[in-house]
Amino acid sequence: MLQKQPLWSRSVAAALAVSLGMAAVGCSGDREVGPLIAEARKYRDKGETRAAVIQLKNVIQQDSGNSAARILLGEVYIEDGDAVSAEKELRRALSLGGDAGQVAPLLGKAMLMQGQYDALLGEIQPAADAARRPLILALRGNALLGLGKQDDAREAFAEALKLKPALPEALVGMARLAIGARDEAQAHSYLAQALKASPANIEALRLRGDMHRAAGKPTDAMADYRAILALRPANIQALVDVGNLHIDSGKLQEARATLAQARQAAPGAVAVYHSQAMLDYREGKHKAALDSVQKILSEIPDHMPSLLLAGAIQSALGNTQQAEQQLQKFLESYPRHLYASKLMSALHLRNNAPGEALALLRPLLLAHPDDVELLSLAGEANLRGRHFTQAAELFEKAAALRPSAPGLHTGVALSRLGNGDNGRAVAELERAASLDKSSDRAGLLLAMSYLRAKAPDKAMATVQRMENQANNPLVQNLKGGIYLAKHDLAAARASFEAALKLDQSYMPALDNLAQLDTLEGRPADARKRYRDALAKAPGDAALMEALGRLAAAEGKRAEAMGWLERASAENPDNLRVALRLVDFYARAGEKQKALVLAQKLEASHPSNSDVLAMRAQVSYLNDDFAAAAEAYAKLVSLAPRNAGLHARYATVQMKLKDTAGALASLNKALSLDPDLADAQVNLLNVLIGQGKYSEALTLARSVQNRRPESARGHKLEGDVFSAQQKHPEALKAYARAFDLQQNGPLLIQLHGALLKNGKAAEAQARMSEWFRQRPNDIPTRLYYASSMVVAKDYEAAVGHLHAVLKGDPDNVIALNDLAWAYQRMNRKEALHYAARAHKLAPNSPAIMDTLGWIYLETGNIGRALPLLQKASALAPGAAEIRYHYGMVLAKSGDKAAARRELERALAARDFTRRDEARALLATL
Repeated sequence: MLQKQPLWSRSVAAALAVSLGMAAVGCSGDREVGPLIAEARKYRDKGETRAAVIQLKNVIQQDSGNSAARILLGEVYIEDGDAVSAEKELRRALSLGGDAGQVAPLLGKAMLMQGQYDALLGEIQPAADAARRPLILALRGNALLGLGKQDDAREAFAEALKLKPALPEALVGMARLAIGARDEAQAHSYLAQALKASPANIEALRLRGDMHRAAGKPTDAMADYRAILALRPANIQALVDVGNLHIDSGKLQEARATLAQARQAAPGAVAVYHSQAMLDYREGKHKAALDSVQKILSEIPDHMPSLLLAGAIQSALGNTQQAEQQLQKFLESYPRHLYASKLMSALHLRNNAPGEALALLRPLLLAHPDDVELLSLAGEANLRGRHFTQAAELFEKAAALRPSAPGLHTGVALSRLGNGDNGRAVAELERAASLDKSSDRAGLLLAMSYLRAKAPDKAMATVQRMENQANNPLVQNLKGGIYLAKHDLAAARASFEAALKLDQSYMPALDNLAQLDTLEGRPADARKRYRDALAKAPGDAALMEALGRLAAAEGKRAEAMGWLERASAENPDNLRVALRLVDFYARAGEKQKALVLAQKLEASHPSNSDVLAMRAQVSYLNDDFAAAAEAYAKLVSLAPRNAGLHARYATVQMKLKDTAGALASLNKALSLDPDLADAQVNLLNVLIGQGKYSEALTLARSVQNRRPESARGHKLEGDVFSAQQKHPEALKAYARAFDLQQNGPLLIQLHGALLKNGKAAEAQARMSEWFRQRPNDIPTRLYYASSMVVAKDYEAAVGHLHAVLKGDPDNVIALNDLAWAYQRMNRKEALHYAARAHKLAPNSPAIMDTLGWIYLETGNIGRALPLLQKASALAPGAAEIRYHYGMVLAKSGDKAAARRELERALAARDFTRRDEARALLATL
């Protein structure tokens, strides 16, 4: 268990007692304690605080009610930086009747050191005593500064200095205010005054050391921290500061030795645990770092520096949801804190929530316009949100900058978080963090944004500048990708091979070379490339996954599944591989296998967000919407600020007819990310389903106002009018949407609106012009062909369907529609195309229905009956299929069964062939 104060071992105490001539102190208590206290004062004055502490503890052991000894002990603890132990002794002294006027300033300082700002302001009031009032005012000023109330703090410091012009505590406070205003010269002036008045003032020495360190002057900083240790050799914070300087310079062995010295002085001090966690974090020992920081949080759940550090560690470990929880709690206390906001934004990007990342980053960019990390993160968020112009502008600015000198960043953090443990610890984390400290990320993302914007020459120029600075496999790999965009396959291959020369196990380059092999018609070479690598690294999960992907691309589903199963079996602790296997099972139609494995993973990882997300997805595929909803409920509780999760939860709630829950989830999603398209569409559909057309229209127009350049809001407006059968208004909205963004889906809606407004000629003309300009738009052509089938214009439909099959020979929808059109035209080719479709999709009810109907119309009852029976069982809600099944039953002579099926078809609201069904029913 973490000890909140130093624990002194009996062996050390006994040894020191003998060496200091204390063996004569008996246990009878017959010796007066006054001389012992006097000796303790002498030890303290000489800086031998450990001896002073031991002496005072002996006093307390003989006279537990001695308040003077406890006050002095509290004072010594403060000087050594052990605020928790100091507060304990000072409060005990007060309870024993100690002088409140003497205790109050000391207790205030102990509270200040722990960041107990509100408690200090409530408990330590300005003293009427003129001698003590200035010090109390300075303490309150520092507490106000810790709460971010700079004006109130300045007023308190000014009043203190008016009463006592050279008061060090007030001068140090004014220095902190100057640091917050980035006035380094003024800060140094205040500290010089403080040290002139009190050369041994530890707080002034420490702050000056912090400033030197932040300004990149480690030698000067070390001199200040060493000066503190000369005065107080056991000062915990000074030891920690020296250790951190060693970490800065990469002297990790010296850092460990210094922290060991601090741990010996105060084995259970929070500062020591925290610094050890920082050292482990810096060395990449994330699990060890997490153990230390969790010990702190188990005792002090609201220790802000440890919450921030825990968030950083969890992020490094890939525990996204846990990291979000820790960081969110920190940001609730310190909103817009620069480093924490960067970490949280990076997590949002990892969760594919660019809107949430931008919401955090925009106000920070106004305050820190030249911060390379902020620019890079904002650029990536815009890139993910497909705002390519903004992304390129941000990356260009980031790439033009170079990481600046640290300046006063540490001092700013200190001024924002106060002068206690919080500020110092947070600043240390900022120094130890590895969140993109170079400009490489900005350059790489800039190149990627140019590629996305189809500007490969600009991308190449960016990469070549980076290439001149360092040999990096990532840069060479990206260079190969740019050559691919320029269709220079030979140069691309050379770049990928250059990346592998720099790092022979660099998987992206290996993947790219294998893809080139496949592209050039040599899949066997690609397979050999991966197998050779696997022979050098047996059991490598990534290589087996790659072989699985290659087999899947060749249509070898069983082989692909075998590779993934082997990868998972040989790497049983690799959660990522297990999740890939679940996903493969789900996409391959092995829904039950996927569900069983997902349930197993959830049992062993009940709070892992990736596992819960997969469990939700697989449950949804198995139509177990209640289980999917349960998984999403856990997910949103783990990540309450993830807009995408709330939107997906709403989709499941809609399936469960939980309209109120879906509305709440969608509104929550849009409050977090107002531009989330899926949430906007689903909310609109829920409102339309409830008949709330006015609210739906308001939503559509709010989208228009937020994004006037986007077609989405007008498309949504068209949906609202279309649901109300207001066809002229719907047509106007869809036309406006199509003018803003010409694409196939919007053309499809415009075409439908034109038909509903009786403008068939214009609808056909738009489609003809579209296909003239974009002959390879298969989805739109397929829609248009299907509309021709519905309109019974079979000749036109057949022409478009053959055009689809020319570009996509195995398109089962086109094959099925073509079979149906040919059957309506009494063409014998119908059976050929229906059989092809059925071979490609043997479990599709619609395709079985088409093939069964063709068999029925050609008199082959024996082939038609099992097909239509199975189709009806797979799609029990499809009235048209049930009608066809009823017909084949009637033809087979099973009149009772035929009557049941026809009656069920007639009971369906969407059944359109009622007259034919009733006529047949009358004959049975």
